[in-house]
Amino acid sequence: MNAEKRLARRCACARTIVATSYQQGMGNLQGVEDRLAAALRDVLAKPGSLTRALVAYLMGIEMGIAEETARGLACGIEYLHTASLLFDDLPAMDDARVRRGMPCLHVAHGEAVTMLAALALINRGYSLLWQAVAKSHNKERRDAASKLVEECLGTAGLVGGQAYDLRGWRDGQTAGEVMEVARRKTATLLRLPLVLPAIIGHGSKREIQLLERLGLMRGLTYQAVDDLKDVMLSEATSGKSAGRDELMGRPNIVVAEGFQAALQRLRKMLRIGDQVQENLPGNPERWGMLSLIRVTLPMTAKVVTSNAINSAC
Repeated sequence: MNAEKRLARRCACARTIVATSYQQGMGNLQGVEDRLAAALRDVLAKPGSLTRALVAYLMGIEMGIAEETARGLACGIEYLHTASLLFDDLPAMDDARVRRGMPCLHVAHGEAVTMLAALALINRGYSLLWQAVAKSHNKERRDAASKLVEECLGTAGLVGGQAYDLRGWRDGQTAGEVMEVARRKTATLLRLPLVLPAIIGHGSKREIQLLERLGLMRGLTYQAVDDLKDVMLSEATSGKSAGRDELMGRPNIVVAEGFQAALQRLRKMLRIGDQVQENLPGNPERWGMLSLIRVTLPMTAKVVTSNAINSAC
């Protein structure tokens, strides 16, 4: 069995584990208010790709964390990510109607219940994260882990990034401003599953530094691809509401600097990320889970680029 097949098998097994953990991690919902329980069951029944959870789980195992702890850590990160999407889709935020090919939770269950469901996920997510952090026997690592969580999820990270995202950008936006919002809002939720397990486990200082850098580059790349999809793909193709950035006046790298410049930036960030990953110590197979967060150019962008090249010829 070659390395690619081993990784695919490992990821498939891990996905079964984290999907079960995600669906059962909120505990027994009997006794929970009926509308809230129904909304939570809907959320838990549709976990999505679970990319962050998969990476966090496999990274945790690689870093010597106990399997149960790695599972809880992965589930906690995914709950926090899911909660951010529930808030992001609300009418007061992006006013989206479709997520993962299905009606957004607030469309099906109402805004108030959706906010409560998101808060329930946040509460449980933090609980699972702190349980994992507490398992570290090294105070310096516990302190570093706590600092990272606050930095990634608080006003300097996800929450602050969303605030900048909502500021209103119809009067103009620069590429630098768009990237700063992406650094706070998107990259933080890719840094967390890479770096937190390394800090809690036995990641070396060099490994943690490189994983920090990689999480940033992959997060910025992910947002650039998402911006391209928002501009170029239909709702049926992307599985979520399309054209929201222009309609809502949100930062978008294509709007800020044009398609070709955004495409060049995307390719450069992909290349830098690949270089950072290559510098990680040890057998590359050890870091196989990192392929899960390497996004690629949308097919529509490839077609547009190819057509532009052909026209120029």
